[in-house]
Amino acid sequence: MASEMLQREDLSIYVVAGVPKSFKKKLQKFVGTESKSEGDVMLLDEEMSDWVLARVRGEKRRSHEQTPASSALWRAYRALSAARYHLQEQGVEGRIREIRDEVEELWREASPLFRVEPEEEAAAALDEAS
Repeated sequence: MASEMLQREDLSIYVVAGVPKSFKKKLQKFVGTESKSEGDVMLLDEEMSDWVLARVRGEKRRSHEQTPASSALWRAYRALSAARYHLQEQGVEGRIREIRDEVEELWREASPLFRVEPEEEAAAALDEAS
């Protein structure tokens, strides 16, 4: 569901502070009544929230949080996103979206931001085994 939501052309992002977690249910109800089509709400995980807030503040990732490969892949992702936006009414848009999603996956693999610590890797392996 989340990935379908992120593919929408009418996506808006709001930053809200000082509300309890139960606010999401009220917000979902409000969006449902106010949207012209199927509206939806998603609460970002802590990692994505930190990233969004850093972007809003204009902060760049520190050098230890990026590599030349992850920087290049991120630039490719942004370029493909722009191309997708400009070609959204043409048949090639779907292919660009697929390539962009693949580049995003490669960026996550290459980025130090998403590096899995050995302890986390061992815990994940134990969870899969049980």
